[in-house]
Amino acid sequence: MEPPINLGQFKWPQPGINGVEYARKTNYLYYTATAPQLFMRVRVDPRTLDREGDPQTVASGRMWDDFDIDESAGVAYITTHRQNTIERVPLDPHSGQAIQTVAGTPFDEQLVGPSDFAWGRGSDDYGAVAFVATDGGFAAPPPDGAVRTAKVLRIELPGSK
Repeated sequence: MEPPINLGQFKWPQPGINGVEYARKTNYLYYTATAPQLFMRVRVDPRTLDREGDPQTVASGRMWDDFDIDESAGVAYITTHRQNTIERVPLDPHSGQAIQTVAGTPFDEQLVGPSDFAWGRGSDDYGAVAFVATDGGFAAPPPDGAVRTAKVLRIELPGSK
């Protein structure tokens, strides 16, 4: 595991909650909290969307940003804006599945500052093809200090269809 990130190094304060997604099959609302490095979930009533129970930590230890879920596979694909990766994280913290880095390790010049994550709109894209917006390292330059051009990337996820 990487050492904790010094939160005092950021140019701008980090939001409390960043990405938010709802899993219709399990009635969980998932969310990321970037600064405290948390991926969380809370069960909600499917009719009222009122909270049912306390929030649970799904995973911790990464500066997770935006994400989307693949309920069929039981995972979330989450961008790590400042760590320049995309992580595949099990939705069930008790599943025994490991968190996997699916893009950005080793360092990828194209994937600098990944922020927004969304499934493609094609009929076969869910769980397989994503679009990721990057800031090119503007908020947190990569180790070489060179900010790249921001872009939108089309990514075919490993192990998908």
